[in-house]
Amino acid sequence: MAARNCPECGGLVASTINVCPHCGFIFNDSTPSSPSTNTRNGQSPNPYTSLVWSIVALVLFWPAGVVSLVYYFKSDTSWEDGNIFYAEHYGKTSITWAKVPMWIMLGCFALIFIGLILAVAVEA
Repeated sequence: MAARNCPECGGLVASTINVCPHCGFIFNDSTPSSPSTNTRNGQSPNPYTSLVWSIVALVLFWPAGVVSLVYYFKSDTSWEDGNIFYAEHYGKTSITWAKVPMWIMLGCFALIFIGLILAVAVEA
């Protein structure tokens, strides 16, 4: 197994790993030794969150959307602090809460569909 040095912290990273375990630097396939060009304050963007999912959840069902946004910002803050474990945990929790309105809507549509089928069956 080959190893390479992280361009951010200089730590030794296995070539099979794409994220530095020391500082969280993400290696790109095209340029594994240079930092990402899409950075903020010298850091790569948080790959564990999705603001779009949180906003959609906020529009469809605001209680779940608010919880999703809170976890989104916690994940983003953890990522900026270099705590990858909590950034991933909060990011996954944010996306889970953002998907709650989708499941609620799917359940409502299923109940309406079943109700329509039963109403047609009773009249027939």
